[in-house]
Amino acid sequence: MTKATLTGGQTGAAVVAGIFGHLLFAAGWITLGVTLLGGTIAAILGGTLQSIGDGTEIFASAGGVLGGIVLGFTIASAVLIVLSIVVSGLILRRGRVRKPWGTTWTAVLIAAIIDLPLILAYLAIARATDGLPFPFIALLGTVVVGILVWLWMTWAHRGPAAVETVVPAPVAAKPADPSLDVKRD
Repeated sequence: MTKATLTGGQTGAAVVAGIFGHLLFAAGWITLGVTLLGGTIAAILGGTLQSIGDGTEIFASAGGVLGGIVLGFTIASAVLIVLSIVVSGLILRRGRVRKPWGTTWTAVLIAAIIDLPLILAYLAIARATDGLPFPFIALLGTVVVGILVWLWMTWAHRGPAAVETVVPAPVAAKPADPSLDVKRD
């Protein structure tokens, strides 16, 4: 079965959805990971320090504040992730991409898997360049990866090419043999 080619509108929608969808998703995803990791480490250290002595009343009150901060960042991260999915899906739907929500979900899943190793790669690039700041490299990498992943998933979800129906050419009638004509009086 022959697959359809992407139109210019579909390609443009995939690029725009990749930029905005992945930027929002990466911000939410990385913030969620850092928040949960930081909250876990703080909870472990706070519990350990509190159990050491009686004079650590400050750690008990700090735990409540820290819990509120972790909860706030977790909610903000979830909002960013949901917003990225909605924005991407709407952009793809407006660009008349086939299966815009399926394309968005698969692109987000791929982005979720590859974002952590890419953050480490961006950090290595920043250290190797000695001049480019990490946020610039991470922003540029996130945009490029978003464009590539969303284009890939848009291309993967394209439908079959329209089947051309071949209409046979009309057959020209043979002229009648005049000798077969019956004459009537």
